[in-house]
Amino acid sequence: MMQQAAPSGPVQTLFVVDDDLALVESLVDVLSDEGYRIEGFTEPAVALARLHAGARPAALLLDYLMPGMTGEEFIADLGEAGAHVPVLLLSGLSDPCVRAGAVAAVLAKPIDLDRLLAILGRVARAPAGDQDAEGKPRP
Repeated sequence: MMQQAAPSGPVQTLFVVDDDLALVESLVDVLSDEGYRIEGFTEPAVALARLHAGARPAALLLDYLMPGMTGEEFIADLGEAGAHVPVLLLSGLSDPCVRAGAVAAVLAKPIDLDRLLAILGRVARAPAGDQDAEGKPRP
């Protein structure tokens, strides 16, 4: 794996939401080693409850297809909660159908960790309020 600089400044919190427990655990381990604070969820409703309660992670890694809720439905609920969090969509599909501008990036499964870390380095640097609709830092 390519070496990435750990996030500078305060520790950035990331949410990982995927129904695959093994994937969530793997991402928690890898991203924790990279200096992030990770909250992993296998139940999308539990992650949404945290977001509705005011949690604002620097970025959210979200599975596209989960039992009971799609990534698109999760993103819609996220918007209704007023949570402006960059979303990195994880998908086993070659071309998941999401609204333009709804996600900062789409990552194919299996996940390319170097690409994931590069994207996180870009979108998780700025506080959520300092990012545009695509999760990119505002100038």
